[in-house]
Amino acid sequence: METFFKVVGWTTAAILGAAVWNVFPEYRTIISSILVALFICYVFSVLVGVTVRRLIGDELLELRLQTNATADRLELIDRKVTAVLRDALEQRQARTQTLPFRPIVSARTPEAVRSRDPIGSVRN
Repeated sequence: METFFKVVGWTTAAILGAAVWNVFPEYRTIISSILVALFICYVFSVLVGVTVRRLIGDELLELRLQTNATADRLELIDRKVTAVLRDALEQRQARTQTLPFRPIVSARTPEAVRSRDPIGSVRN
């Protein structure tokens, strides 16, 4: 649809330009100067657009490469940390297996609370 409007616009501009060119022959110099300036501006804007797209593409490619490198480093650090934590867990499990077993008494059980009460089991 956008292409259609561009074609219609350029065709209308060409027809109106030819009409003005033929109706006002004394202004042909001004009209041709304006057309040359418009053409130069159009070419310049196309060149700027291509250059900006190329620069942005290069920057995006560089950012993608940096992101991939950072992701690789993070993955390596993750593997190292996982290995260290796994080794620490294995050492802890080995230490707890060698210790003699004793049941853990929770401080929240009534027996543990009564046994730790300094006054005894008498409460008001």
